[in-house]
Amino acid sequence: MSKEIELKMVVMPAALKSVLPVLLNRLGAQEVKETWLVNAYFDTSELLLNQARIALRVRQKEGLFIQTLKTKGYSAGGLSQRGEWEWVVPENKLDVSLLHEGLWPSDIPVEELDAVFETNFKRISAIIECSGAKIELAVDEGCISSDEAKVPLAEIELELMQGDVDVLFEVASIIAKTMPVMLADVSKAEKGYRLKDNSLSNEFLYSYECVSDHKAYVKNLVSRNLAYWLYLVDRASVEFSRSLLADMAGVLCVLREVVSNYKYADSSKAFVSAGLFDSEIEYLNDLLAGDVMAGGVDQLLAQTRAGVLAIDLSRWLRSI
Repeated sequence: MSKEIELKMVVMPAALKSVLPVLLNRLGAQEVKETWLVNAYFDTSELLLNQARIALRVRQKEGLFIQTLKTKGYSAGGLSQRGEWEWVVPENKLDVSLLHEGLWPSDIPVEELDAVFETNFKRISAIIECSGAKIELAVDEGCISSDEAKVPLAEIELELMQGDVDVLFEVASIIAKTMPVMLADVSKAEKGYRLKDNSLSNEFLYSYECVSDHKAYVKNLVSRNLAYWLYLVDRASVEFSRSLLADMAGVLCVLREVVSNYKYADSSKAFVSAGLFDSEIEYLNDLLAGDVMAGGVDQLLAQTRAGVLAIDLSRWLRSI
């Protein structure tokens, strides 16, 4: 087992095509290569693995078949940490005999596992060295498909290979200032499950864990509202409406009040990007005043400001 620590962002395909060479140069990317990845995800007919927040796939990569099991882990502000088991298997099918090595849930019958969706994409990968850390950059563009349904996929992932987690945000900030991106808490597997069953994307859930601890309460409050903002941006790819934009502006107002005023509780933790809240809220209000249906979700990612703000917020959250 290894521990996967990565920061995920969504991006518009048009931005990838026009700006990616500039970004790779700016990051000093090394060992740049392009690979086509075909991934089949498995679950039972009742989607028991998804309920347990576990992902199981077989990936075709450069002539190899790689079986991967990922545990629930933890995800907040685009940063996820989870256990990961990988095995090279001889053919493009599950080897269920290996699953007991990955803390397999005893109540999920392996004989009922079947392919439920696929994620197929071109990956441009590179190694980034920054501030003593080594990071794998993965730029993915392709699609997710389940039965006859299909949705596009365009993401950037930063996986920590060695060094301090905070450097992920340092690199992400460079990316966000180079092209429009947005932090994402939703994995490829989660997007696949939503395509399989649309009802899975209709509810936002968050659990507070801060009994009798005011500092933990502030941290949870910011984390919850940041997660909700990312959720709303993600929902905009499915439905783009005035109510969604109004909710987004409301969440940013809450974040602005809590984060901007935290300096009165701890002056060493002042949020230096507070001015970005006003600019983004004003932008959302302008969209609400106009024809919000005209540009769709692309309007939310057309500027670098939202991505920079989200990354700065997530990084600040780790510091308090």
